[in-house]
Parts: sequence; C-alpha cells; structure tokens
Amino acid sequence: MQNSTRLNQQLVLVTGAARGLGEHLVRAFLGEGARVVINYCNSAEAAQKLASEAPEQLLAIQADITDKVAVQAMFAQAREHFGMPVTTVINNALPNFSFNGDARPSVEQLTMAHLNQQFEGVVGGALITTQAALAGMREAGFGRIVNIGTNLFQNPVVPYHDYTAGKAALLS
Repeated sequence: MQNSTRLNQQLVLVTGAARGLGEHLVRAFLGEGARVVINYCNSAEAAQKLASEAPEQLLAIQADITDKVAVQAMFAQAREHFGMPVTTVINNALPNFSFNGDARPSVEQLTMAHLNQQFEGVVGGALITTQAALAGMREAGFGRIVNIGTNLFQNPVVPYHDYTAGKAALLS
C-alpha cells in the first residue's frame, strides 16, 4: 500500500463516528471502499449497529481521545484487526456537548472551565490522535489528517461560544 491515495486501499479512523456528522463520514468512506474505524466514547450501541452493516470493512472501537493510552490501544487494535496501519485520520470528536443554544451558557455565564473542556477535548484529542497515527503513516509512506471545524467562528449565529473557540483553535 505504499504511497496510495486510493480510498479502497486505506484504513480510515473517524473520531466521534457513531452519530451525526461522524456517522455520515463513515458511510461516505465505506461507499468509497475504505476500511473504517468507528471511534466512539459513549455511543456504544450506535457504533456497534453501524459497524454491523459491513463487518468486513467497519470496526467500532471505544476510546476517549483525550486518553493517550486508550488512543494508542485503539490504533493497535485497528492495525491488528485490519492488518495495516491507519493512513487517514478524521478528527471529528467533541467532548460532551449539547447543540442547544438555549441550554448553552451565555457570554456572561461562560467560564474558563467551559473553554478548557472544549480545548482539551477538541484540540487535545486531535493532537493525541494525530501523534498516535504518525508512525503508521510513515511506515505506509502516506498519511492524511483532516480536522473538522465549523463556520461559527466566522458567523456566530448561535451561542456556542466554548465549542466555537475550541474549533477555531483546532483550525488555526
């Protein structure tokens, strides 16, 4: 698989892949013939259901992406299962977050704890996941990292201040 950009010759890891955008990304990669690791933290039932749709190409693995040991174990399990290293990482996962503008803290209520949760989960999780992928990518002679962001830092139409700050930091 040296230097291959063809998706049907890749192992893709999507973090936060059991629901929402992550699930759609898994389905898109599956449609292109890729083997895909469905990373999840708390959505075991949804992840296992998704993985059961194409067990020869999909594998659900629970790992908190802010835990370096858990992430390294996830990469090892993926490699063991598919017999190849992860060559594409999609950093999509979020820490526990509710997309409900009415339930989010207003700017007057926002604290550093809110921001730090997002920075640790979004930026820290992406850093840990990216670092864990590098050795396998070097071995394969190819690698791709995609960080999923948001346009809300350019057009903040909802009060997701902490989420927006975390995603802006990830993309900067």
